[in-house]
Amino acid sequence: MHDSLIQSIQTLQKSKYGKGNKGKLTSIQSALKLASPLFATTKTDNTKPKLVNFRNIEPDQQIPRILDEFANNFEIQCLQKNGATAKNYSLFSVTLLKIIKTLNADKKRGLLSAHGINILNKMFIKHPVEYKKIEIRDPLRFVFVIIELVIDSEQNLSKNYEFDEILLRQVMPLMQRYHMKYDNALVQITEEFNSMSKFRLTVSIGDRHAEIVKIFLQYAMEQLPLKDKISRAKNIMQKIVSEENDTVGLAYYNLLKLNFDDQELKPHLIEIAKTQSRSGRRFANTILDEVSSL
Repeated sequence: MHDSLIQSIQTLQKSKYGKGNKGKLTSIQSALKLASPLFATTKTDNTKPKLVNFRNIEPDQQIPRILDEFANNFEIQCLQKNGATAKNYSLFSVTLLKIIKTLNADKKRGLLSAHGINILNKMFIKHPVEYKKIEIRDPLRFVFVIIELVIDSEQNLSKNYEFDEILLRQVMPLMQRYHMKYDNALVQITEEFNSMSKFRLTVSIGDRHAEIVKIFLQYAMEQLPLKDKISRAKNIMQKIVSEENDTVGLAYYNLLKLNFDDQELKPHLIEIAKTQSRSGRRFANTILDEVSSL
């Protein structure tokens, strides 16, 4: 199925129906070939592959059709056979993104990026992401690509994306792992975004990446057991009080603020702040006063 899609695009490119899209179709073929590891299967017969018919499909509808065909192939040939690992999802998602980015930046591209996220949401319902306990790199790259799809949609539609709980639940295990393992998951994830390989995408990690990570983290933190939430909140406040650098202390405060709307945790936050040893620094004491009066 995947090979036949690539062959179909090659045929389309040579036909009159590919006129106006030839350069874009070349880029799409390259992206699909890089995604070939998702479809590694042993051939069982010599049946001639059935090509996708692009006859009479308008040029501006060809790329959305390719996107849907690729998604259908991925679900049948990979998810149903090889599993819904974060590694598989990350390679699939970045291929979606590369196909979408062949379009010029405009409302149509924004709608297609939103459609790409919707495709993922539908897959998550039937094939939830499978995380390996020791694996962090591939899941984080998966989260990174989702954020890139979201940002592409937002920039081209000129409005913030509204996150579905389905998506939030898929990234939750990784966000919880980071929150429990590192002193400041917000800083850690941003640093890793900057340093990790990004599928040859030219990307600058900016404020919107951090804002979306906050959304993911806040949701994940609220779903933790209460004892874990209390433990981490206490640790973060202790870091704020003991930190001599106000810039670092502010980074801890930004993480702590993600707990302020958690009604289950709020009484414990107040109690921790009131019983916390006061600092000799006004910045830290101001934060403790704020938390005490939540």
